Amino acid sequence: MRETTLLQNFFAIGYKPPNVSSLRFANALKAGLKQIGFPVQKIGFSGTLDPFAHGMLLFGINGYTKLLSHIPKQYKTYKAVLFLGLESKSLDIENIVQIHELQAFHDSAIQNAIKDIQGLVTYKPPKYSAKHINGVRAYELMRKGVDFDIKAITTEIISLKILHYTHPFLSFEICMSEGGYVRSIGAMIAKNLGVHGSLCSLERVQEGQWHYHNICASHKESEQINTIIQKRQNTPTQCLQVPLYMQGIHQNAKVILLNIKNALNYDTIQLTEYAKEAYNGAKFILSPYLCAKIFDDVVYNPCMTQSQNIQEAPLESGYHNKEVCPNNMRQDSISKIMLADFGIHFGIIEVFRNGKVKYILNRIDKC
Repeated sequence: MRETTLLQNFFAIGYKPPNVSSLRFANALKAGLKQIGFPVQKIGFSGTLDPFAHGMLLFGINGYTKLLSHIPKQYKTYKAVLFLGLESKSLDIENIVQIHELQAFHDSAIQNAIKDIQGLVTYKPPKYSAKHINGVRAYELMRKGVDFDIKAITTEIISLKILHYTHPFLSFEICMSEGGYVRSIGAMIAKNLGVHGSLCSLERVQEGQWHYHNICASHKESEQINTIIQKRQNTPTQCLQVPLYMQGIHQNAKVILLNIKNALNYDTIQLTEYAKEAYNGAKFILSPYLCAKIFDDVVYNPCMTQSQNIQEAPLESGYHNKEVCPNNMRQDSISKIMLADFGIHFGIIEVFRNGKVKYILNRIDKC
Protein backbone atom coordinates (compact mmCIF):
# COMPACT_ATOMS: atom_id res chain seq x y z
CA MET A 1 0.00 0.00 0.00
CA ARG A 2 2.90 2.36 -0.54
CA GLU A 3 0.80 4.49 -2.94
CA THR A 4 -1.58 5.54 -0.17
CA THR A 5 1.10 7.82 1.24
CA LEU A 6 0.34 10.13 -1.68
CA LEU A 7 -2.92 11.09 0.02
CA GLN A 8 -1.55 13.22 2.84
CA ASN A 9 -4.23 15.92 3.13
CA PHE A 10 -7.92 15.62 2.34
CA PHE A 11 -11.48 16.30 3.43
CA ALA A 12 -13.83 13.55 4.54
CA ILE A 13 -17.39 13.05 5.70
CA GLY A 14 -18.09 10.48 8.39
CA TYR A 15 -21.26 9.37 10.11
CA LYS A 16 -21.15 9.59 13.91
CA PRO A 17 -23.19 6.99 15.78
CA PRO A 18 -25.25 7.99 18.84
CA ASN A 19 -23.98 7.91 22.42
CA VAL A 20 -20.41 8.83 21.53
CA SER A 21 -18.80 12.28 21.49
CA SER A 22 -17.70 13.91 18.27
CA LEU A 23 -14.10 13.96 19.50
CA ARG A 24 -14.10 10.27 20.35
CA PHE A 25 -15.53 9.43 16.94
CA ALA A 26 -12.86 11.59 15.26
CA ASN A 27 -10.10 9.75 17.10
CA ALA A 28 -11.59 6.38 16.12
CA LEU A 29 -11.76 7.51 12.49
CA LYS A 30 -8.15 8.67 12.66
CA ALA A 31 -7.06 5.25 13.91
CA GLY A 32 -9.11 3.50 11.22
CA LEU A 33 -7.65 5.57 8.41
CA LYS A 34 -4.13 4.87 9.67
CA GLN A 35 -4.94 1.17 9.77
CA ILE A 36 -5.66 1.11 6.03
CA GLY A 37 -2.57 3.10 5.11
CA PHE A 38 -3.44 6.81 5.32
CA PRO A 39 -0.73 8.71 7.23
CA VAL A 40 -3.08 10.70 9.48
CA GLN A 41 -1.25 12.82 12.02
CA LYS A 42 -3.97 15.34 12.70
CA ILE A 43 -7.75 15.34 12.31
CA GLY A 44 -10.23 18.13 12.89
CA PHE A 45 -13.96 18.52 12.43
CA SER A 46 -16.56 21.27 12.20
CA GLY A 47 -20.05 21.43 13.65
CA THR A 48 -19.87 19.38 16.83
CA LEU A 49 -22.76 16.97 17.35
CA ASP A 50 -24.17 16.32 20.81
CA PRO A 51 -23.20 12.88 22.16
CA PHE A 52 -26.79 11.59 21.95
CA ALA A 53 -27.11 12.80 18.34
CA HIS A 54 -25.98 10.96 15.24
CA GLY A 55 -25.25 11.95 11.67
CA MET A 56 -22.65 13.45 9.42
CA LEU A 57 -19.52 15.31 10.45
CA LEU A 58 -17.10 17.14 8.16
CA PHE A 59 -13.44 16.31 8.75
CA GLY A 60 -10.17 17.89 7.69
CA ILE A 61 -7.15 15.58 7.64
CA ASN A 62 -3.61 16.82 8.38
CA GLY A 63 -3.01 20.10 6.52
CA TYR A 64 -6.65 20.46 5.52
CA THR A 65 -7.79 21.02 9.11
CA LYS A 66 -7.10 24.72 8.58
CA LEU A 67 -9.45 24.75 5.58
CA LEU A 68 -12.58 23.52 7.37
CA SER A 69 -13.90 27.05 7.90
CA HIS A 70 -13.76 27.59 4.13
CA ILE A 71 -16.20 24.76 3.31
CA PRO A 72 -19.67 26.24 2.61
CA LYS A 73 -22.16 24.94 5.15
CA GLN A 74 -24.37 27.92 5.92
CA TYR A 75 -27.42 25.67 6.19
CA LYS A 76 -27.81 22.29 7.83
CA THR A 77 -30.65 19.78 7.69
CA TYR A 78 -31.69 17.58 10.58
CA LYS A 79 -34.26 14.89 11.30
CA ALA A 80 -35.47 14.83 14.89
CA VAL A 81 -37.96 13.04 17.10
CA LEU A 82 -39.68 15.13 19.78
CA PHE A 83 -40.96 13.25 22.84
CA LEU A 84 -44.04 15.20 23.90
CA GLY A 85 -44.32 15.22 27.68
CA LEU A 86 -40.61 14.62 28.30
CA GLU A 87 -39.29 17.35 30.61
CA SER A 88 -35.50 17.64 30.53
CA LYS A 89 -33.11 20.37 31.65
CA SER A 90 -30.98 19.79 28.55
CA LEU A 91 -33.98 19.33 26.19
CA ASP A 92 -32.85 15.82 25.27
CA ILE A 93 -32.72 12.36 26.83
CA GLU A 94 -30.20 13.45 29.46
CA ASN A 95 -31.00 15.38 32.64
CA ILE A 96 -34.60 14.17 32.63
CA VAL A 97 -36.83 15.81 35.24
CA GLN A 98 -40.18 14.12 34.60
CA ILE A 99 -42.27 12.39 31.97
CA HIS A 100 -45.80 13.81 31.78
CA GLU A 101 -48.63 11.70 30.42
CA LEU A 102 -50.53 13.59 27.71
CA GLN A 103 -53.55 13.08 25.52
CA ALA A 104 -52.82 12.79 21.81
CA PHE A 105 -53.12 15.96 19.75
CA HIS A 106 -55.18 16.44 16.63
CA ASP A 107 -53.16 16.79 13.42
CA SER A 108 -54.38 20.37 12.98
CA ALA A 109 -52.92 21.31 16.38
CA ILE A 110 -49.56 19.82 15.36
CA GLN A 111 -49.52 21.81 12.13
CA ASN A 112 -50.48 25.02 13.98
CA ALA A 113 -47.60 24.45 16.41
CA ILE A 114 -45.00 24.78 13.63
CA LYS A 115 -46.78 27.42 11.56
CA ASP A 116 -44.95 30.42 13.01
CA ILE A 117 -41.53 28.78 13.30
CA GLN A 118 -40.26 30.08 9.97
CA GLY A 119 -37.76 32.69 8.81
CA LEU A 120 -35.72 34.47 11.48
CA VAL A 121 -36.38 33.06 14.93
CA THR A 122 -34.82 34.49 18.11
CA TYR A 123 -34.43 32.33 21.20
CA LYS A 124 -32.04 31.40 24.00
CA PRO A 125 -29.86 28.31 23.38
CA PRO A 126 -30.06 25.46 25.90
CA LYS A 127 -27.96 26.06 28.98
CA TYR A 128 -26.62 22.56 28.45
CA SER A 129 -24.72 23.60 25.34
CA ALA A 130 -21.18 24.33 24.20
CA LYS A 131 -21.74 28.10 24.21
CA HIS A 132 -18.98 30.01 25.97
CA ILE A 133 -19.93 31.99 29.08
CA ASN A 134 -16.96 34.12 30.14
CA GLY A 135 -14.62 31.57 28.58
CA VAL A 136 -16.30 28.51 30.11
CA ARG A 137 -18.64 26.07 28.34
CA ALA A 138 -22.24 26.56 29.42
CA TYR A 139 -22.76 22.86 30.14
CA GLU A 140 -19.76 22.86 32.48
CA LEU A 141 -21.31 25.68 34.51
CA MET A 142 -24.63 23.82 34.64
CA ARG A 143 -22.94 20.66 35.93
CA LYS A 144 -21.30 22.72 38.68
CA GLY A 145 -24.61 24.31 39.65
CA VAL A 146 -23.51 27.84 38.67
CA ASP A 147 -26.36 30.25 37.92
CA PHE A 148 -25.92 32.29 34.74
CA ASP A 149 -27.83 33.87 31.89
CA ILE A 150 -27.31 33.01 28.23
CA LYS A 151 -27.73 35.49 25.39
CA ALA A 152 -30.41 35.00 22.79
CA ILE A 153 -29.41 34.09 19.25
CA THR A 154 -31.22 34.39 15.93
CA THR A 155 -31.50 31.42 13.59
CA GLU A 156 -32.91 31.36 10.09
CA ILE A 157 -35.38 28.53 9.58
CA ILE A 158 -35.45 27.65 5.88
CA SER A 159 -37.98 24.85 6.19
CA LEU A 160 -39.74 22.90 8.93
CA LYS A 161 -42.09 20.02 8.21
CA ILE A 162 -43.73 17.21 10.14
CA LEU A 163 -42.64 13.76 9.01
CA HIS A 164 -44.73 11.54 11.28
CA TYR A 165 -46.73 11.68 14.50
CA THR A 166 -47.38 8.63 16.66
CA HIS A 167 -48.17 9.95 20.10
CA PRO A 168 -46.13 10.93 22.03
CA PHE A 169 -43.41 10.91 19.35
CA LEU A 170 -43.39 13.71 16.79
CA SER A 171 -40.86 13.39 13.95
CA PHE A 172 -39.88 16.48 11.99
CA GLU A 173 -37.26 17.68 9.50
CA ILE A 174 -35.69 21.09 9.73
CA CYS A 175 -33.28 23.06 7.56
CA MET A 176 -31.68 25.92 9.46
CA SER A 177 -28.70 28.26 9.44
CA GLU A 178 -25.41 27.17 10.97
CA GLY A 179 -25.18 27.52 14.72
CA GLY A 180 -28.85 26.80 15.40
CA TYR A 181 -30.12 24.45 18.12
CA VAL A 182 -32.67 21.85 17.08
CA ARG A 183 -33.31 21.06 20.76
CA SER A 184 -34.59 24.61 21.22
CA ILE A 185 -36.80 24.37 18.14
CA GLY A 186 -38.27 21.14 19.52
CA ALA A 187 -39.00 22.91 22.82
CA MET A 188 -40.73 25.71 20.87
CA ILE A 189 -43.02 23.22 19.14
CA ALA A 190 -43.91 21.66 22.50
CA LYS A 191 -44.50 25.08 24.06
CA ASN A 192 -46.87 26.00 21.24
CA LEU A 193 -48.82 22.86 22.16
CA GLY A 194 -48.80 23.94 25.81
CA VAL A 195 -46.66 21.05 27.05
CA HIS A 196 -43.09 20.05 27.83
CA GLY A 197 -41.11 18.31 25.13
CA SER A 198 -37.53 17.18 24.53
CA LEU A 199 -35.68 15.43 21.72
CA CYS A 200 -35.15 11.69 21.98
CA SER A 201 -33.43 11.42 18.58
CA LEU A 202 -31.46 13.84 16.43
CA GLU A 203 -29.78 13.12 13.10
CA ARG A 204 -27.82 15.55 10.94
CA VAL A 205 -28.36 14.48 7.33
CA GLN A 206 -26.93 17.42 5.39
CA GLU A 207 -24.40 20.25 5.70
CA GLY A 208 -24.42 22.77 2.88
CA GLN A 209 -24.39 20.83 -0.39
CA TRP A 210 -23.24 17.58 1.22
CA HIS A 211 -25.95 15.00 1.94
CA TYR A 212 -24.37 11.90 3.44
CA HIS A 213 -27.01 9.32 2.53
CA ASN A 214 -27.46 10.62 -1.02
CA ILE A 215 -23.73 10.52 -1.70
CA CYS A 216 -23.40 7.00 -0.28
CA ALA A 217 -26.32 5.81 -2.39
CA SER A 218 -24.69 7.18 -5.56
CA HIS A 219 -21.34 5.46 -5.00
CA LYS A 220 -20.26 1.89 -4.67
CA GLU A 221 -17.72 1.50 -1.91
CA SER A 222 -14.27 0.93 -3.31
CA GLU A 223 -12.18 -1.82 -1.79
CA GLN A 224 -9.16 -0.58 -3.75
CA ILE A 225 -7.73 2.53 -2.09
CA ASN A 226 -5.39 3.04 -5.03
CA THR A 227 -8.41 3.41 -7.32
CA ILE A 228 -9.71 6.20 -5.11
CA ILE A 229 -6.37 8.01 -5.23
CA GLN A 230 -6.19 7.75 -9.02
CA LYS A 231 -9.72 9.11 -9.55
CA ARG A 232 -9.70 11.66 -6.80
CA GLN A 233 -8.44 14.62 -8.80
CA ASN A 234 -11.36 14.50 -11.24
CA THR A 235 -14.16 13.08 -9.11
CA PRO A 236 -16.10 15.24 -6.59
CA THR A 237 -16.53 12.42 -4.07
CA GLN A 238 -15.41 8.85 -3.41
CA CYS A 239 -16.57 6.38 -0.76
CA LEU A 240 -14.50 3.83 1.11
CA GLN A 241 -14.89 1.51 4.08
CA VAL A 242 -12.89 2.41 7.17
CA PRO A 243 -12.54 0.00 10.12
CA LEU A 244 -13.54 1.51 13.46
CA TYR A 245 -13.16 0.33 17.00
CA MET A 246 -15.52 2.06 19.41
CA GLN A 247 -17.10 1.04 22.69
CA GLY A 248 -15.42 -2.35 22.46
CA ILE A 249 -16.94 -3.15 19.07
CA HIS A 250 -15.16 -3.59 15.73
CA GLN A 251 -17.19 -2.17 12.85
CA ASN A 252 -16.85 -0.58 9.42
CA ALA A 253 -17.86 2.95 8.55
CA LYS A 254 -18.60 4.49 5.16
CA VAL A 255 -16.37 7.51 4.74
CA ILE A 256 -16.71 9.98 1.87
CA LEU A 257 -13.58 11.66 0.50
CA LEU A 258 -14.12 15.12 -0.97
CA ASN A 259 -12.30 16.77 -3.86
CA ILE A 260 -10.93 20.12 -2.65
CA LYS A 261 -12.19 21.96 -5.74
CA ASN A 262 -15.74 20.80 -5.04
CA ALA A 263 -15.54 21.19 -1.28
CA LEU A 264 -14.47 24.83 -1.09
CA ASN A 265 -16.81 27.68 -1.85
CA TYR A 266 -14.55 29.36 -4.40
CA ASP A 267 -14.08 29.38 -8.14
CA THR A 268 -10.86 27.70 -9.21
CA ILE A 269 -8.32 29.42 -11.43
CA GLN A 270 -5.23 27.87 -13.00
CA LEU A 271 -2.14 29.96 -12.16
CA THR A 272 0.70 27.59 -12.95
CA GLU A 273 2.71 30.40 -14.50
CA TYR A 274 2.90 32.06 -11.07
CA ALA A 275 3.79 28.86 -9.21
CA LYS A 276 7.35 29.90 -8.32
CA GLU A 277 6.31 33.29 -6.94
CA ALA A 278 3.43 31.77 -5.00
CA TYR A 279 5.51 28.97 -3.53
CA ASN A 280 7.94 31.53 -2.16
CA GLY A 281 5.12 33.78 -0.98
CA ALA A 282 6.24 36.58 -3.30
CA LYS A 283 3.93 39.29 -4.57
CA PHE A 284 2.73 39.13 -8.17
CA ILE A 285 0.22 40.88 -10.40
CA LEU A 286 -2.14 39.04 -12.71
CA SER A 287 -2.25 39.81 -16.40
CA PRO A 288 -5.09 42.02 -17.73
CA TYR A 289 -6.45 38.99 -19.59
CA LEU A 290 -6.79 36.98 -16.35
CA CYS A 291 -8.41 39.92 -14.57
CA ALA A 292 -10.96 40.19 -17.36
CA LYS A 293 -11.59 36.47 -17.12
CA ILE A 294 -12.02 36.55 -13.35
CA PHE A 295 -14.36 39.51 -13.22
CA ASP A 296 -16.18 38.65 -16.48
CA ASP A 297 -15.51 42.18 -17.63
CA VAL A 298 -13.35 44.31 -19.90
CA VAL A 299 -9.88 45.24 -18.75
CA TYR A 300 -10.27 48.49 -16.90
CA ASN A 301 -8.02 51.32 -18.05
CA PRO A 302 -8.07 54.25 -15.62
CA CYS A 303 -6.96 56.58 -18.41
CA MET A 304 -10.19 55.95 -20.33
CA THR A 305 -13.69 57.13 -19.60
CA GLN A 306 -16.40 54.63 -18.74
CA SER A 307 -17.85 54.79 -22.27
CA GLN A 308 -14.42 54.26 -23.82
CA ASN A 309 -13.89 51.17 -21.68
CA ILE A 310 -17.15 49.73 -22.94
CA GLN A 311 -16.18 50.43 -26.56
CA GLU A 312 -12.77 48.83 -26.03
CA ALA A 313 -14.27 45.50 -24.88
CA PRO A 314 -12.83 42.84 -27.26
CA LEU A 315 -15.77 41.11 -28.97
CA GLU A 316 -13.84 37.92 -29.57
CA SER A 317 -12.91 37.52 -25.91
CA GLY A 318 -16.23 35.95 -24.92
CA TYR A 319 -16.55 38.27 -21.93
CA HIS A 320 -19.12 41.02 -21.68
CA ASN A 321 -19.17 44.22 -19.68
CA LYS A 322 -21.37 43.63 -16.67
CA GLU A 323 -20.08 46.29 -14.32
CA VAL A 324 -17.53 48.82 -15.55
CA CYS A 325 -16.35 50.76 -12.55
CA PRO A 326 -16.72 54.53 -12.52
CA ASN A 327 -13.51 56.55 -12.51
CA ASN A 328 -13.90 57.53 -8.88
CA MET A 329 -13.96 53.90 -7.66
CA ARG A 330 -10.65 52.51 -6.46
CA GLN A 331 -9.63 49.41 -8.37
CA ASP A 332 -8.09 47.89 -5.24
CA SER A 333 -11.47 47.98 -3.47
CA ILE A 334 -13.08 45.35 -5.73
CA SER A 335 -11.95 41.80 -5.15
CA LYS A 336 -12.83 38.13 -5.39
CA ILE A 337 -11.63 35.22 -3.29
CA MET A 338 -10.56 32.19 -5.33
CA LEU A 339 -8.92 28.80 -5.09
CA ALA A 340 -5.69 29.08 -7.07
CA ASP A 341 -4.25 25.93 -8.65
CA PHE A 342 -0.53 26.60 -8.93
CA GLY A 343 0.19 23.17 -10.36
CA ILE A 344 2.33 21.91 -7.50
CA HIS A 345 0.09 23.26 -4.75
CA PHE A 346 -3.13 25.16 -4.03
CA GLY A 347 -3.66 28.57 -2.50
CA ILE A 348 -6.65 30.60 -1.40
CA ILE A 349 -6.12 34.10 -2.68
CA GLU A 350 -7.94 37.40 -2.85
CA VAL A 351 -7.68 38.88 -6.35
CA PHE A 352 -8.23 42.60 -6.83
CA ARG A 353 -9.51 44.08 -10.03
CA ASN A 354 -6.24 45.89 -10.64
CA GLY A 355 -4.47 42.52 -10.71
CA LYS A 356 -2.92 42.56 -7.25
CA VAL A 357 -3.08 39.34 -5.26
CA LYS A 358 -3.30 38.81 -1.50
CA TYR A 359 -2.62 35.40 0.06
CA ILE A 360 -5.26 34.12 2.47
CA LEU A 361 -3.80 30.62 2.73
CA ASN A 362 -0.80 29.52 0.71
CA ARG A 363 1.13 26.35 -0.08
CA ILE A 364 -1.78 23.98 0.45
CA ASP A 365 -0.55 20.55 -0.57
CA LYS A 366 -2.61 18.90 -3.29
CA CYS A 367 -2.84 15.51 -1.61
